Amino acid sequence: MTATNMTGLRARKRQSMLERVASLAGDLFQRDGFESVTMEQIAQVADIARGTLYNHFPTKEAVLASWIHQELARDLQDFALGMNADVEFADGVPPLLDLSAQWCTAHRELLLPYLKFCFLDIQASITTNEGNGDGLVALYALMIRNSQHVGKIRSDLSAAHLATLFHHLYLGALMRWLALPDLELRHEFALAIDVFLQGSARTPG
Repeated sequence: MTATNMTGLRARKRQSMLERVASLAGDLFQRDGFESVTMEQIAQVADIARGTLYNHFPTKEAVLASWIHQELARDLQDFALGMNADVEFADGVPPLLDLSAQWCTAHRELLLPYLKFCFLDIQASITTNEGNGDGLVALYALMIRNSQHVGKIRSDLSAAHLATLFHHLYLGALMRWLALPDLELRHEFALAIDVFLQGSARTPG
C-alpha cells in the first residue's frame, strides 16, 4: 500500500470515528437534553479516551454542531435527489425551509447552543460558505445562480455572496423564533424569503 493510500485510509477512519461519536452524542442529547450530557458521558458511550474526544471536539457545542451537520447533510441529500437541477430560488427555497422548520421544531431545545456555537465561529462559517459552499448555502447558491441566469435575481453580486446573505436572514429568523415562543417558524422563514427576493430582484436599467 502506497503512502497516499495509507493517508487516505487514515482520513476515512478518522472521519468514520468522528461521525460515530457525533451520532452517539446526538442520541444522548435527544434523550437527556443538551445541558445534562457531559463530555465524559460522550467519551464513555463512544468508548474513546477523554483526551481523544477533546482533541477532535474541544467543546460539547462542537459535538452538537457536528451531529446537527450530519443530520442536515442527510436531509439535504434526500431533498437534492428530488430537486430539478434548474429550479429557481423562489420555487426551491420554500419547500427546503419547510423541511428545515419541521426539523427545527422537533429539536428546538438543541438549537440555541448550536446557534451560539455558529455565531462564535462565524468567520470560519463565512469563509466556508463563500468558498466551496457546503450544505444549505450550496443549495441556496445553486438556486440563486439559476435565477440569475433567467434575469430574476441581480447578477452584480455572486451567487455565493447572495447565498451567504440569505443564510444570515435564515439564522436571524431562527433566533427570533427561539426568543419569541409564540411565533410560527414557517411564517418567519417566509418573511426572510420575501425580504431577500425583494432586495435581490434584478432592476431594469
